[in-house]
Formats: sequence, structure tokens, C-alpha cells
Amino acid sequence: MTTLSSLSAATAVADITPPLEVGLLTSAVEGAYAPFLSVRLPLKARVLALQHGAVTVAWVSLDLLALNDTSVGGWERFKRALSPDLDPEKIILTCTHTHSAPESVALSDLYRTESYRRWLAEMETAVSGAIRQALAKLQPADVFFGSGALDGFSLQRRIPTPQGIMMSDSVQPITPELMAREPVDRRVHLVRFADRSGQVLATVVHAVCHPVHEMCMPHISPDFPGELCRMLEQPGQYGMALFLNGAAGDTNPPTVSGGPACAQAHGQALARLAMDAQQWQKADTGVFGFTRDTWSFTARPEAGLDNSGDAVARCSALCIGPLAIVFLPGEPFVETAFGIERLSPFPCTIVAGFGENNIGYLPTEAAFDEGGYETGPGKWSFLPRGADRIIQTKALALLNSLPAPSPTL
Repeated sequence: MTTLSSLSAATAVADITPPLEVGLLTSAVEGAYAPFLSVRLPLKARVLALQHGAVTVAWVSLDLLALNDTSVGGWERFKRALSPDLDPEKIILTCTHTHSAPESVALSDLYRTESYRRWLAEMETAVSGAIRQALAKLQPADVFFGSGALDGFSLQRRIPTPQGIMMSDSVQPITPELMAREPVDRRVHLVRFADRSGQVLATVVHAVCHPVHEMCMPHISPDFPGELCRMLEQPGQYGMALFLNGAAGDTNPPTVSGGPACAQAHGQALARLAMDAQQWQKADTGVFGFTRDTWSFTARPEAGLDNSGDAVARCSALCIGPLAIVFLPGEPFVETAFGIERLSPFPCTIVAGFGENNIGYLPTEAAFDEGGYETGPGKWSFLPRGADRIIQTKALALLNSLPAPSPTL
């Protein structure tokens, strides 16, 4: 962590679209996958490099479902391959969690195939090149943050029925009463990085929702996060767009598998919100911090997890003045994010999900009592009760270890 220095930033983008045979997940429960038939939109890796004093961090957003120790052939090996020029612990990985990307979480046997291994190697090379490119372009930058809200595109997806907890896509049509159910977080956080001339280098959009508009459709697509980035980047005045998903473990759009038009509508609504935002607060870039922590969980035996490395949790946090971002692993529920925000020492705290290696769903105690898909057990949900509270405690410890924002801001 550092103070009394200026912040530099730069961006780069790489294509990570797989060949069609590196297919999509068709059933987590059955461990099934199928090849894609076409590419609707390419998948991207977007890199935002930040430097403050002696600290350099590369934040990489991947248009992928998720990654884990098994699917990348060892997490430490994978991170080292991404950048020989940067400490692997200073690389923050996030996934947008699009369900129209490869089955990259070893829920099936796809990761064992030669085509998957070739794509993984190509992806490592592409991301490494993008990180190197961003690091070579670092320049002094200012940071601004704002917020808004987007109604009509997300809901609490766990619906109580006489048969038990059902996913919202199984309870159709979505009525106004279902849309109004809590908890749900429809806020949108925005962060803008600009050079000293005012030219925007990057626009970060943080929202909370599963990208499943195109789930189980046999085409490659970044879903609504990709549509958001495409629309924001077209005018050329908002810099590189970077979508950051939140604690979306229990949040769906109302149009699951609604198709590309639904993904476009969702992404474009988020992009318009970012374009129209008027209230921006400037962050004190003289105060910057980055920290991380790693610990291991013991998986529930009945979940059938084969690799204990998949139960290793990695959490990161950074701050720029009064703004903090904490990157949680796995799929936390919105209540966990609310708890972190409520106790955070920072005036603006953004809680991200799908960070680093995937550790599955993080249901709350109440969710375990109710049951439902997110509680498993299975390779998509294998952590024990109370893991959400441990994640929250660890995240708050990281936030409290960062340099405190100036009391004058």
C-alpha cells in the first residue's frame, strides 16, 4: 500500500474466443457439454493496469463462465504463465460469468480434451500479451466514480413454491410481485479512469446479475456484459469498457434463455446509464492500496470434489481514496455483499464476485435451510455452511488493512 504518489493507468484488449469444439456447459448436474455451432460475438480479455509508487497491479476481466484449479492445470502455474513481467499475486482475475462461453470450470470432462488444452495455452498467451501491452503504456491518470440504478433487468431468482425453492426461469411468467421480491441489488457502480487531458482511458461498470440471456444456446457470446462493452466502446469517448459482476449468486434476469435480443437490451441499458451519468466524484489518487489473502476450505464430502485445490479461496482488495473494490471468489449472494458494504470503512465499496479461481456458490445459512440448486451438493456447490460468513469476515479484514481515505473527502 502506498501514499503521496500519483496513479498511472493503461488498458489493453485481447481476443480469447475458443474454437467451436471447446463447447458450452449444457448441464452442471449431469456434467454435460456440447460443441458450439457458431460465434455470435467474440470473447475478450480486458486489462486495466494500475501503478502507484512501487505497486503495479493488472486487473484482467475475462468473458468467461469462470476458471478453477482443475480447469487451468494448477492455479499457481496458470497465474505465472499470464505475466512473466509481473508478480502473479499482483494480477487480479475476474470473469463476467457469461454462460455462452466455454465450460471452463471442470464440471464436465471438456478440460481433459486436447482442443481445450490448446485453447487454454492460446488464451494464456493472449492475456500475457495484453498485460505486457498495458504495462508499456502506463500514464498519469485521474479517477472518478458515480452510481445509478437499473430497474427491470434483475430479480431475486430463488422463488419459494409448494415444491420447494425454484429458480426464477422455472416460474413463468415473471409477475410484478416476483420482480419486487427482495433481496436484490439493482444499483450500478461506475468508475472512470482518464488521462490528465481528460481523455477517458477506461469505464468500469459494476452490476449484479447472472449473464444467462443466451444460456444453453449453441453460439459463443459474452451475453449482456459484452453488449455493454461493445456499445460503450463504439463512440470512442468512454475508453475501454470493463464489466464487473457483483454478488450475483442469487440474481437472474427475468429473461433467462430469452436470446440475443434480451442480452442486447440489457447491455445497452447499462451502457446508456454509464453514458448519461452526470454526478461524478473525483477520487484522491494520492491514497492507493492493494492487498490479498488466500485460505483453504474443506469441501463437503457428498459434493464429490476431486481436487482440494478447487476449494482454495483467493480474495483481493484495492482502494483509490474513498473508493474500494473487494474481489470475492465464487458466487456470493447479495446479502453477503450488503453485509460487507455496511461494515466497510470506505464511503464507496464495490463488492465483486467471480474473482480469481471459482469456489462455487456461497449460500447463506437461510439458503441452506431452504435448499435449492445453489446449495448443491455438487461440483457447482461444495463449500460447507458458514463459508459465506468466513468470506465476509476475510473481505472486511482486507478492507480494514487498506490505507484509510482522507476524512476531508
